[in-house]
Amino acid sequence: MKGAIVITGVSSGIGRDALAVLHAKGYHIYGSIRKKADADLLISEYPERFTPLVFDVQDHEEVIKASKIVFKQCTELIALINNAGIAVPGPLQHISEEDFEQQLDINIKAVRRVTNVFLPLLGAQKNFTGSPGRIINISSVSGLFNSPFNGAYCISKHGVESMTDTYRRELYRYGIKVIAIEPGPIKTAIWKKSENQLEKFRDTDYFDVLKNANTIIKRIEKSALPVERIPKVILKCLEKRKPKTRYIVHKNRLLFKLLAYYLPDKLVDWIVYKTASKGDRHRPF
Repeated sequence: MKGAIVITGVSSGIGRDALAVLHAKGYHIYGSIRKKADADLLISEYPERFTPLVFDVQDHEEVIKASKIVFKQCTELIALINNAGIAVPGPLQHISEEDFEQQLDINIKAVRRVTNVFLPLLGAQKNFTGSPGRIINISSVSGLFNSPFNGAYCISKHGVESMTDTYRRELYRYGIKVIAIEPGPIKTAIWKKSENQLEKFRDTDYFDVLKNANTIIKRIEKSALPVERIPKVILKCLEKRKPKTRYIVHKNRLLFKLLAYYLPDKLVDWIVYKTASKGDRHRPF
């Protein structure tokens, strides 16, 4: 066995695929799941080298309770992969306080909540005798570029980017590498979950743009990258001696970098407004 890895959110999407790939590579996976039924299903698929951790990343006490299982069985972790997350689409002006808080709590606060619990097993303690582990945060290109009607998610992923940089610099003394993976659209269940969510904004001034969201979501889903691309990058982050600090996974990576980093803000604002007004670029990722 190569060692132990904790992954949050393994019941579906990127987390589920990461579980499959890393398990096949010989790692023991501790995977967080919110529902016991999902845990039982995964145990039947992975009877060896998989341990479910049943907790909600929003519940600090549940996180601590589940982590005791890992601490009893391991003296060190190869890596922690912070994958669990949600996307709350809609205009910032009209998203409810409850939805906005949930977006930030799951996508930002929970990353810190879970990371801090497992840091001792990753090597952030005096007299640690193992090898320093790695922290891999599943961020998004939305943490680099702000899309209209996707603001809550963008804000949360900008927070993940900031947290990644801060942890990387603070944990440097321990030799712990902290890496962000920044996917664009990926073929996961997030697209089905996004459909019809914008109907609640029917009575707002933005609905002339938002009314085409379902059609555009389906179009983007068709052109999205296969979810298998992300575990390949995760493996690179785990096994390269000197991985990069961040990896953009996007079909048009160079064009994206141009928009995010090099073009003047006012020009990008105009481009985004014009394309959004035409109803063909709503991108809730």
